[in-house]
Amino acid sequence: MKKIGLVLSLLFAFAFNTQAQHDEMPASVDEVINWNFKVEYGECDEARIIITVNQKDHWHIYAQKQPAGGISFPTELIFAPSDDYKLVGSTKEYGTTLHEGQFPEKVFDGTKAIFKQKIKIKSKKDFKINLEYGFMACKEACFAPEFRNEPISVKGINCDPNAVKVTEESTEVIEEVIEEELEATKSEIGFQAYAVKKSETNYELRINPTIAEGWLLNMDNSNNPLQLSFNGSYTANGSLSNAQSKDGIYVDSIFTQKITIDAKDSLQIITGSLLFSGKDADGNSFTSKQLDFEIPLENAQIQSVGSETGKSSYWGIFWLAFGGGLFALLTPCVFPMIPMTVSFFTKGSENKKKGLFKGVMYGFFILLIYVLLSVPFHLMDSLNPNILSNIATNGPLNIFFFLMLFVFALSFLGAFEIVLPAKWTNKADTKSDIGGLVGVFFMALTLALVSFSCTGPILGSLLASASGGGAWNLTWGMAGFGFALGLPFALFAIFPSWLNGLPSSGGWLNNVKVVLGFLELAFAFKFLSNADLSIQAHLLEREVFIAIWIGIFGAMSLYLFGVFQTKHDSPLTGGIGTFRVVLATLTLAFTVYMLPGLSGAPLKLISAFPPPVSYSEIPYGIHGHAPENEGMPDGAKMEHGLMVFHNYDQAEAYAQEIGKPLMLDFTGHNCVNCRKMETNVWSVEEVHELMSNDFVIVSLAVDERIDMPAKEISPYSGRELVTWGDKWSDMQAVLYEKQTQPQYVALDKNGDMMNGDATYRSHGEGVKFAKWLTEAKAEYVKRGDIKVYYGDILYAVK
Repeated sequence: MKKIGLVLSLLFAFAFNTQAQHDEMPASVDEVINWNFKVEYGECDEARIIITVNQKDHWHIYAQKQPAGGISFPTELIFAPSDDYKLVGSTKEYGTTLHEGQFPEKVFDGTKAIFKQKIKIKSKKDFKINLEYGFMACKEACFAPEFRNEPISVKGINCDPNAVKVTEESTEVIEEVIEEELEATKSEIGFQAYAVKKSETNYELRINPTIAEGWLLNMDNSNNPLQLSFNGSYTANGSLSNAQSKDGIYVDSIFTQKITIDAKDSLQIITGSLLFSGKDADGNSFTSKQLDFEIPLENAQIQSVGSETGKSSYWGIFWLAFGGGLFALLTPCVFPMIPMTVSFFTKGSENKKKGLFKGVMYGFFILLIYVLLSVPFHLMDSLNPNILSNIATNGPLNIFFFLMLFVFALSFLGAFEIVLPAKWTNKADTKSDIGGLVGVFFMALTLALVSFSCTGPILGSLLASASGGGAWNLTWGMAGFGFALGLPFALFAIFPSWLNGLPSSGGWLNNVKVVLGFLELAFAFKFLSNADLSIQAHLLEREVFIAIWIGIFGAMSLYLFGVFQTKHDSPLTGGIGTFRVVLATLTLAFTVYMLPGLSGAPLKLISAFPPPVSYSEIPYGIHGHAPENEGMPDGAKMEHGLMVFHNYDQAEAYAQEIGKPLMLDFTGHNCVNCRKMETNVWSVEEVHELMSNDFVIVSLAVDERIDMPAKEISPYSGRELVTWGDKWSDMQAVLYEKQTQPQYVALDKNGDMMNGDATYRSHGEGVKFAKWLTEAKAEYVKRGDIKVYYGDILYAVK
């Protein structure tokens, strides 16, 4: 007989006996463990060997199979082969319970352990089956393993098996379980029952199966469908969700039921019951008895998406664009128009109040015109919420943005002037002669068209930068730009005396335009970098990008110091002004600051703009070396000094395996704020330690253009998904209600969000992000204690 684990078991028994040497031990194992053998006969040649083990005083033996990591000695039953009979199936056991811990074990709790082996009799004469069995009995201490033999007498058949028709009723005699003999048999399929609070009156009831390895749970299309019901004071919203299944077998999901309650019932306990069926690890079919559970609503998990609201995000875009509008005011195309236009309204009108009203409306119409330019993008956004984000991160389109901004920059630097077709301007100017507000509107439109050569480059940068966040980002950006451009006209119309304080037009306006040209040129290469990152061409790596910026801002420093001038500049007489000297010095200091970036310095001040350190000719620095990826799980690699996955399924499986929360990092190759977080926040010691030790990290690039092995239909939106970026952006938009990056979400072991999300705007500081991580870690531990209900099961004929 095979003595499986004999040495370990002897040591195990010795250790327990040593620990309990002062306790009273029975003189013999037979005083507490008693084996009984009998044979039950069915129709003709069918029979079953029943082995009942009586366990006294809380002593117990072990199951035939022990879980991985267990060191206990399993019970062994070996029936000697013979021509007199044939074993049918494996030996079933009843009454076991799984005890988890450092050394998990599967034992027979209670007063009985029962084994049943079905046989087919082949001999017409009586015969004996030689059974060799081994077991170990334990309580606080353990006896050494016992190895014994038992001859079991079996009657020969006195019928012709071929002449007997076995009916379902006849087999019930064999499979019937005597209640006094068979106590509760627990399944190894458990269910977690809990609630998720969506609002004060809306909840989601969840039933999450936890299935032991080798066991299978049948689904709705099986012969014995899973039946689940809830009881309580609520209104059901829709039907019970269908879990994912394949060929009638449960695969992976959570059963959910959305409900609405009265606020006064928030302390109630929802009760429920379920019936289920399936197969055990040996392939034996079973059905369950009714399993009852409770869900206290006061203990419901609270989920909230986002501490950063869309409104606060929009205001940030608005004020950024407002600053761009103020820059546009200082260009030669716009600044001289202010006193001219305001004077027309205040002095040219026969009625002072009417002139004041027209001046204010003129400023309002400038705002309205720029807002109207964003309206077509809303139609695109309604067709696909991610379309603008996809366009903004598209390689060819980023190359177009680069070319557009490059041409605009050359125009600002004096190479040529960009103007719209003259007939557009003339037509708008003709319409401005119409009286009333219609004429004022066309005057505002004329200004927008005439000033395009100066406002176009700034507006182009705004469109390119804001399009990644959707149509509303563009609208708020256009509103900020138009508001800044129209505000001076309205204010000077209300307070015309302020016009006397305006500086006179002159060469300084062209200086502003040239400086904007240098800035435009720098941002143009940012979009070329986006295109390079999108297609992973590695033509504009980090060192090349930084070298280009050093050249641009170095040239800008020389220009501001007056070392050279453009052809449209006025001659320098009397030296350069104080403000220009200060600006030139700061620009030169910035240029010098970027120099160490050529050798791998992080450059935290501009971390959002260059490609990431990993996208570099020397990604680990001059003296650095590549991280060791050996021994890491499949799909993981070292990034930013952390182990990072890039596939959700691989990361989720690993998080479940090691029992840590999963942190989703919705990011992008072209995401500016993502680079800021990775460089400035993830590097903070406390944050880095928490992420490294307590979380499994998966970075999901929503602008990843690599195709998946096969197209998928989104389970969330129903859209067709082609690339990995499609999959991650769809998941983010539907499940976590955002389309901007970065967004960080911490999930518990059931895949539920734990403590809201974190973003650059809400958690863009090390202290705030560390606090968010600490709260998620604590919540994960708290949720790990959700009760698991295990039901009693009855076996059926295979």
